Amino acid sequence: METLRVNFVDFWDGFSPSHNYFYYLLSLKYHVELDELNPDIVFFSVFGGGCIERYRNHSCKKIFFTGENCRPNLTGPYRVRSGNWNTFLCDLSFSFDFTDAPHNYRLPLWVLQIDWFSRGGYGNPEFILPLDQLYSNRYISTPKSRFCAAIFNNPVSMRVEMFHKLSNYKPVTGYGRPFNNWFYGEKAKYEILSAFKFSICFENSISPVGGYYTEKLFHAKTSGTIPIYWTDDKCGHDFNTKSFLNLNDYKDMGELIDHIIEIDNDDELYQKILNEPLFVSQKTPSFSRPNKVLEAISRILC
Repeated sequence: METLRVNFVDFWDGFSPSHNYFYYLLSLKYHVELDELNPDIVFFSVFGGGCIERYRNHSCKKIFFTGENCRPNLTGPYRVRSGNWNTFLCDLSFSFDFTDAPHNYRLPLWVLQIDWFSRGGYGNPEFILPLDQLYSNRYISTPKSRFCAAIFNNPVSMRVEMFHKLSNYKPVTGYGRPFNNWFYGEKAKYEILSAFKFSICFENSISPVGGYYTEKLFHAKTSGTIPIYWTDDKCGHDFNTKSFLNLNDYKDMGELIDHIIEIDNDDELYQKILNEPLFVSQKTPSFSRPNKVLEAISRILC
């Protein structure tokens, strides 16, 4: 097995260089060694103050991954600003973007919430869902005794507005820093959501090119709720749009709330939507599968 020297810089707090999605992905084909001084590949993200700059003149391949709503830098200059983030020139990017740009591979953050390599979790995230539990698990089977949850730390205006307007019908239960009950971990999130019929899981923002789909919808659906989502109209590329409610499909928030009330009071309609699988035909999209992602990395090493 060929040895591949790898380093990781500028990732989020709690990220482990030896215990993460990309490490185990590469281990399917290579003997992976961590090497800060002379790596063959450096993976970098948008956190950490630009440590990738130390490799600016190094011959290693630079691979960018983002879980944030920012554009990859594929053409230069070396350092550019994308929204709130600095992005650096790379040989390959894993991003949310729907684009034909060379050396960009679309890898939305929700893909990393599946336990492709049977590891249980990576520290951050501390829990990822086994592939064989996407449609049947103990969270989905938990009786739904409560109405609606909203879990967020970032009180963006659309989330707050939806929370308050839907609470005029029935109280929505909030979790996170704005509600003074912050908790840590995906497993705790699953435990909380599993008791609710619905959950508000709006994205922080919408990408100008479409495709910014994080862990929010994935967690809400695979925990057994009907997700109340907000994103762009391209989300059918990834997901079965019959399995959740997308604000983007309604003329306004009021019309969406009217539909939620209808569903809440019609058990047959509720079960119909709840039973729709997150992915069409219960198959994850081909681009999300590890062999496809690994092929993209292997190509730049040739």
